[in-house]
Amino acid sequence: MKNIYNWLWMVGLLASACTSVQTTVTNGNPSDSLATANTKELYHKLIVQVEKGIMIGHQDDLAYGHGWYGEEGRSDVKDISGHYPPVLGLELGDIELGRACNLDSVYFDAMRRYVQQTNARGGVTTFSWHGNNVVTGGNAWDCDQDSVVRAILPGGVHHAAYLARLDHVAAFFSSLRDEQGNLIPVVFRPYHEHTGSWFWWGAKQCTPEEYKALWRMTVDYFRHEKDIHHILYCYSPAETMDERQYMERYPGDDVVDMVAFDAYVPNQGTAADLALYKATMQRNLDILATVATATGKVATIGETGYEGIKDSRYFTEIVYPLLQGRKLAWVLFWRNAYEADKGHHYYVPFKGHPAAADFVEFSQKEGVLLNTP
Repeated sequence: MKNIYNWLWMVGLLASACTSVQTTVTNGNPSDSLATANTKELYHKLIVQVEKGIMIGHQDDLAYGHGWYGEEGRSDVKDISGHYPPVLGLELGDIELGRACNLDSVYFDAMRRYVQQTNARGGVTTFSWHGNNVVTGGNAWDCDQDSVVRAILPGGVHHAAYLARLDHVAAFFSSLRDEQGNLIPVVFRPYHEHTGSWFWWGAKQCTPEEYKALWRMTVDYFRHEKDIHHILYCYSPAETMDERQYMERYPGDDVVDMVAFDAYVPNQGTAADLALYKATMQRNLDILATVATATGKVATIGETGYEGIKDSRYFTEIVYPLLQGRKLAWVLFWRNAYEADKGHHYYVPFKGHPAAADFVEFSQKEGVLLNTP
């Protein structure tokens, strides 16, 4: 099987190199020709839905919130709006180590339940993965090396060890099933923010060719070795300056279903920082629109937010004008930390916060979509 896998990986890599992403457009189906019926249904739903509005997403929304952890049925978004967000973001970091919970102490067994609940409400779950550094034993931010990606590709000294880590991720994805035993389709956003250099897969840590090979190796391994066909793959760099930079590490239309980017209000969140954020978001939304049209992929905002939400009109006066007229599946705001020493680390208001009413007003704007309870 190993020889067959390596052969398939090499064929896929060569095919990617010969394919122009500017000329291939979607046929309305996921990139995986063997995608499950439910996965095709989800993808079609997203294609239609972008014409109707942009869904609100929140990282770890069902797992914890500002000042609470693991309260079944609770959600900071629901606490202030009466609705669960239609998009739930979850994090897989540490699953590759065989641990019971992730790097934010969310148990994977609980995640399965959250995925089921979100799916039953008609929502979508999207996963990020801050995978640990298999070469050094450090975390995802251990990025002083420029040889990690090379070492885990086929032929690399750590290739087998990395595949063993992918096995843990694959086993989790294969366990995501509804009450009838059907696989629940989800979105996977691996190796994100790769245009930055703060992760071991970042721009200074590997070449564009190595990054593409890592992406293709992961997708091909899941599809051909693990028979996983219920994932939509989302390509999500950090902020970029132009289309060329955005597409420099794009791995190919046959292994990508969605295109996105991550961008946050920088520094201390001053008025000047907010002005920079608006300019960055505007530029990257324009780039994303061009890329989505050229590739035929569904566009979304992978991560964004304003830590501490110091401007009580952030959602209606900053975010909403940026989103108006955009064809995006969703905008995902980052997590509301539960830890006592991280009281400032939140990106969606909670009960009693000065921006709570503004968030509710934003959620009721034309073109913004929020689930029913």
